[in-house]
Parts: sequence; structure tokens; C-alpha cells
Amino acid sequence: MGIGDTVWHKWLRRPYNLAARDIGHGNTTVVLLHGIGASGAVWQSLIRLLEPAEWRVLVPDLLGFGASPKPQWGDYTVHDHAKQVIALLKRAKVKGPVVIVGHSMGTLIATRIASTNPKRVGRLILYEPPLYAMDPEFPGHVRRREYYFALYTFIAAHPQLAVTQAQLVWRIAKKIVGLRLSEAEWIPFSRSLHNTIMRKTAYSELHSIQVPTDIIHGRFDLVVTRKDVRRMYRRNHNITWHTVPDVHGISVRSARYLAALLQGKPPPKKRTKKRTP
Repeated sequence: MGIGDTVWHKWLRRPYNLAARDIGHGNTTVVLLHGIGASGAVWQSLIRLLEPAEWRVLVPDLLGFGASPKPQWGDYTVHDHAKQVIALLKRAKVKGPVVIVGHSMGTLIATRIASTNPKRVGRLILYEPPLYAMDPEFPGHVRRREYYFALYTFIAAHPQLAVTQAQLVWRIAKKIVGLRLSEAEWIPFSRSLHNTIMRKTAYSELHSIQVPTDIIHGRFDLVVTRKDVRRMYRRNHNITWHTVPDVHGISVRSARYLAALLQGKPPPKKRTKKRTP
């Protein structure tokens, strides 16, 4: 990236054009925001379940990931990420409130957009949000927050290990989260981890969110802590809680669950094997 990028984007703070797929021509627009270290490709199972005649689906690669620009000077705060997505909505000439579905870090960006631009968002679906609070009322949650932040701090300081896999912690992280980082994504990853996930705004924003919001946690998710989270938001009746038998990621099972929520259908029940007599 040359002097033009520096002047236009760094100095003048103009948003980048995110790489994005624009699928379908329905009356309802849904925006799918992936998690850290991933790309819009993680949503393929969900996209297949949405009828193009009913839905318009925007699937961006977030700033720093996939085919989108990867400025090495960027801070990658939640504000930075949200700004690029809002610019995408404007370029795509999206009319009316949209539904935003986010996974992991994408949930924090989705919440930021809904809090700062409430007229643009009609509904939030937040799948496996990493919500961490320093609230003495919930000491169990605070202890878990400290464990996770110790791991995140190490990872943010050593993003190159995602490629070399020289440390056990990265091999574990890669199995849990499914990280696939290129060299150009090292800085976007580490700064997004530090400035978006560890310095999030979603925890406080969700307390006063007015948009109908579904929050789904995976029962076997080892990446985020669920301890006391429901109790923290018990006074906000705009939030509906769900639990699915899944790990941290967009599996076929979770895609079916998300599609059912979007379509207003009963979520699929867990299949049980029939016993042979």
C-alpha cells in the first residue's frame, strides 16, 4: 500500500472497500460478520439454507482478513471494524433495517453498529459472543476473564506462532478456533484481539440495547466464558438466550439453528438414536 492509501485511509480516515459477496434479491437483508482470523467463507452452510428470493445476504471479509485490505498501520478497534461495515451498507445501497448475524468477534462489531446506528439494524443474532466483564458482583466470571485474557495477551504478542505452530498454546488455539492466518494477517489479528475483543464495548452496550437480540452459546464452546452472563443481562427483556450442543464455530448444526431463527421457525431439536430391541 502506497502514499495514496496513507493519505486517503490513514490521514483522512476514509473507509476501505471490504471484499464482500452479495447474494440473493429478497426484501430482507441479512449481514453475516465472521470471527477473528476467519473470513466470510465460514458462513457457507448458512447461506445454502437461505432462499435467494426471500433474502439478500451480504457477506464481507472484515478488515484485515480474507480478501479485504490489510493495512499494517491500523488499530483494528471495534469502531474501525464497524465503520467499514457501515460503509459497505451504504455502497450496497441497502434500504431499511437489516438483520446482523455475528460470530465471536463479529458479534462485538454487530453490537457496536446497532448501538451507534439503531435505525440501520432491525435485529441482532449473536452467536458465541466473547463477553467479559470486571464486575465484582460476579467473581466467578471475573476469574474466568483473567484466565482468558492471560491467554489472549500471549497470543496477541506472538501472532507469528500461528504459522510456525512452535508452541503448544497455538496448536490448541488452532484446533479450538480454526485459525488460518497468512503473514499479512498477523498484525490485523493481534490488534483485533487486543483492541476489539479485549477492549470491547459490547458488554456495556448490550445492557441498554433496544434492538431485538438473540444470543446463542455453544454448550461445548471452550473459547468464551458463559459463567453468569445471563444473570448480567437479566433486566434487558430485548435479549433472548439460546444454547446449542456445539463448539466454537459455524458448523452445519449451528447453521441450521441460525437459519431457523432467521426464518422464525422452531429451532431444530437434537437428534437421538433409536434403540434397537
